[in-house]
Amino acid sequence: MNDSLPTSSTIATGTESGAAESLRQRELIAAIFSPNPVEVPSYGMAQTGCRWRAGLAAYRGNGIGHARSALREQFPTLLAMLGDDAFDTLCAYYWRSCPPRKGDLAWAGVELPDFIDTVPELQDWPWLSDCARLDWAVWQAAGAARSRLNEEDLRRLATGDPQSLYLQLAEGVRRIASYWPIVTLYQAHSDPNPDWNAVTRSLEYRQAETALAWRPPENSASAPTVMALDEVTDRWVTALINATNIETALELAGNAFDFAAWLELAVRQGWLNAVIAKE
Repeated sequence: MNDSLPTSSTIATGTESGAAESLRQRELIAAIFSPNPVEVPSYGMAQTGCRWRAGLAAYRGNGIGHARSALREQFPTLLAMLGDDAFDTLCAYYWRSCPPRKGDLAWAGVELPDFIDTVPELQDWPWLSDCARLDWAVWQAAGAARSRLNEEDLRRLATGDPQSLYLQLAEGVRRIASYWPIVTLYQAHSDPNPDWNAVTRSLEYRQAETALAWRPPENSASAPTVMALDEVTDRWVTALINATNIETALELAGNAFDFAAWLELAVRQGWLNAVIAKE
């Protein structure tokens, strides 16, 4: 999403350097979120007094509206679980408590999962923050570069020494571990006919799940996909994330891991970016 916060460049006078403009934008954001902004801004704004206060009010109103729209896109599962009113209330609370660090609204929700853990009213639903983390992982995957794996990588994999070969996951691959059934909840809230009894049981038994989210290759569906990782595959994926060589990663995964089957699926789904040889 390309929407961004209004910047001070729209009301600044003259031509400014990049550093000065960046400073002015940071100070404008601070003023927007300050309960008592200064009457006369010190960073080159054209307006002062009543016009300055009116401008800040407009920024605040527009900012929270744009942020709410962005967060609805970024956290569809959280929105479905909370409902419109509660979600909008959370957005307003989050917006005021965690001022944005970037003007790009594509990053509006980066701190929301951690923020949820601090909201007392949400502590009765301890899975919400991890569900939000999965939503955010899917959002990140959607904008990530696709797999660049090529035939040379596969030849290197076939002929190289596993002790010196490393599998690099694609940028769009994300792993989210949780003590809660986050994949079950994610799929249920995107399924037109979910099995709510199964969802309830998974929550009652506190069924832990680790999610893998990824952006499929060009010739597949464009939307990110989510699946639950079994324990064996999760050990393997974690080893790859930790930049472990193939031989050691296989040892960590254990004898039950089927590397050939995983590799075929990984190539088809676009999980791999490169096969890297190191001395």
